[in-house]
Amino acid sequence: MKNLSATRDGKQLVLILSFMFAVSTYAFSQNHSAQTVLNNYPLVTIQGTETRSFYSKILDQEMILYIKIPASYKTNTQKVYPCWYITDANLSFAMIADMATFFEVPVIIEPEIFVVGIAYKIRDMGDWGAWRTRDLTPTNVPSMDTYWASVFSKFAGRQLEVKTGGSAKFLECIEKEVFPFMESNYRVSSTGRGLGGYSYGGLFSLYVLFKQPELFSIYYAGSPSIKYDKGVLYIYEKEYASAHKDLNAKLFMTAGGAEDSIMIANVKIMAAQLQSRNYPGLIVETHVFPDETHQTCVPAAIMRAFMVLYKK
Repeated sequence: MKNLSATRDGKQLVLILSFMFAVSTYAFSQNHSAQTVLNNYPLVTIQGTETRSFYSKILDQEMILYIKIPASYKTNTQKVYPCWYITDANLSFAMIADMATFFEVPVIIEPEIFVVGIAYKIRDMGDWGAWRTRDLTPTNVPSMDTYWASVFSKFAGRQLEVKTGGSAKFLECIEKEVFPFMESNYRVSSTGRGLGGYSYGGLFSLYVLFKQPELFSIYYAGSPSIKYDKGVLYIYEKEYASAHKDLNAKLFMTAGGAEDSIMIANVKIMAAQLQSRNYPGLIVETHVFPDETHQTCVPAAIMRAFMVLYKK
């Protein structure tokens, strides 16, 4: 019998994949295999961005950083900028980078920030799905491996392997490879870092908040998969609370009002549980967007995150 939770999540993700496939696959020039269907027309580019790549020894694969550079970066040469790191950049970077530009044109709204999307060098979105499922989930759940391997193999038209439970390794990559790369090549601050993600990306944001909260001070968790592995995040939260008296972070969680009721309930329960700890340094804010689904909520939630977390 199929896991009903996994089935619902699978339908949601397949819809997202179908909707965003053209944007996420063709928007970035390093995905050369996708360009063959574009005839002789140039790719759409995103103003004010750069693409950088590096080989991750920790993950043992080629990784890509999509970087949205603040408008004043080249003229204000002494300024050091805060940085918002986002997961699932193969899917969402183009949208988030464009949103950031709205706060720069025609008048710059402070604070100006770098947006850094952590992405993979992919053949197609099947690779993205398999690797993000690996990296954004904190524990291995064999039934989820089987389910997602089936979903992504059908989507890609080839056999793919999925192995959940790679969050610790992915976080190590961010801490030991992504941070040093960004902070040695750009004027980005090593303090006040932000982390953001949606769905499994929201799950990862909360995982980091409970496991290594000092790495970031700003956290966004959009429609986070709190129910993953029987609610293992609640265990991590209690473990942190038993060993600490404070949690210095600002957390914003969102959900769509038309999502699974369990999603909405978990966001509210997690927020209430954190607030009950009375951590002096913790700020928690949530928002449920009426009538929005797991898919339609994405742009509204990200734009609200800019407002809440960066006072845009």
